Amino acid sequence: MAVFLTILKWLGIILLVLLALILVILLIVLLVPIKYNARAAVEDPDRHEEFPVSVLRENSEVTARISWLLGAVTVLVAFPGNELIAVKVFGRDIRIMDRLRKEETSEEEAEEEKEEEEEKEETSLTQRVETAVGKAEKIINVVDYIHRVLTGSCGRRAFRKVSRRLLKIIDSMMPDHWKISGNVGLNDPCLNGKMMGFNSILMPFMDEHLGINTEWDLYRCDMNAEMAGKIRLITPVKETVPLIFDKDCRKVLRKLKKVKSKLQ
Repeated sequence: MAVFLTILKWLGIILLVLLALILVILLIVLLVPIKYNARAAVEDPDRHEEFPVSVLRENSEVTARISWLLGAVTVLVAFPGNELIAVKVFGRDIRIMDRLRKEETSEEEAEEEKEEEEEKEETSLTQRVETAVGKAEKIINVVDYIHRVLTGSCGRRAFRKVSRRLLKIIDSMMPDHWKISGNVGLNDPCLNGKMMGFNSILMPFMDEHLGINTEWDLYRCDMNAEMAGKIRLITPVKETVPLIFDKDCRKVLRKLKKVKSKLQ
């Protein structure tokens, strides 16, 4: 009996440790912020008589970095660059671009095989028209059904609840810092004047975020934009969970699931 109680005691201790570990991991995921920063720049120090398409294409650069848990997980985005997206876990690159390229290659091969099969099938113009008309009718019926669901009393209540909580989620994800600065020229004093007038309207609200100068007579786009912020998953989870159990949202979701059957 003593041995049995000892086994139960150790099993209880192990279960408590596992529950505590799960709780700690859950709190880390929800409370540790995901930090992000991004920068976009166009280097155009000279003025141009024609719109500088080649300059904008060759001298543009966009970089972004998303990190979590002191850089344990990092996502890097760079354009132009050899690797558009790089994902590192504890400093190790998982080579996500290679995997995406393999998936694209397999999808292209599948599409080519599908096209070859379609070419082999002999279908008349009348059959194609009838098929297209049938698909268009299904799409129209689906759009009408979704409109009726969302404009009903239950749909309107669900929309108000979702939109209110969605705004809170978006607000929690907004950057803490952002700024746009540089020189812009549109080769038209009238257009430049309108742009500066609009800029002056925004200045009282965004004085520290905007710093745009105007090149009045020629084309120019020498700009820098940057932003940084953080996201805590606790806010999206806190705002989403009540919607999952909301009666109106569940009812609307059940109705929208019928859309798939209407397309078949």
